[in-house]
Amino acid sequence: MKRAVALALLLAAALPGARAQYLGGAVPSAPGIINMSLMEALVAIKHPELAGVFAYVPDAQTSVAMADFLMREHGALKRFLKKVEADHKKLKLVNGWDKEVCLHIVAATANRTVPPGAEALSKRLYDRVSLMSLAVGVPLEVVIQRRAAVR
Repeated sequence: MKRAVALALLLAAALPGARAQYLGGAVPSAPGIINMSLMEALVAIKHPELAGVFAYVPDAQTSVAMADFLMREHGALKRFLKKVEADHKKLKLVNGWDKEVCLHIVAATANRTVPPGAEALSKRLYDRVSLMSLAVGVPLEVVIQRRAAVR
């Protein structure tokens, strides 16, 4: 837990420059509303307390920020993959936002642009992420409807 809090503080410290870059120099003075896909992922990785940190990340960049976090926290990545793989197994599709996170992880690993302080993914873990990045991605609303229909 202490490691997650330390990482959250590190991300919070690093984000002002990134926010300014993506917002054309305008840094939000207040947190925004986070999307439900991100909230679902934070609950799945058992770090809902990071919602406050992610609230300062522009919505278009939340998948990149989550991929960065997951590459640093392999335990959280495994929990995230467990959720994504469960959807894929039951529904034969995944949330589009989750797929985007997987694509960012695959791209960073393939290009060897792993974030500083992150360990390289094991081949097995990389293969799992790669497989989910190839799945059909749909909006969260469709995933929720399909989950309800399967039950």
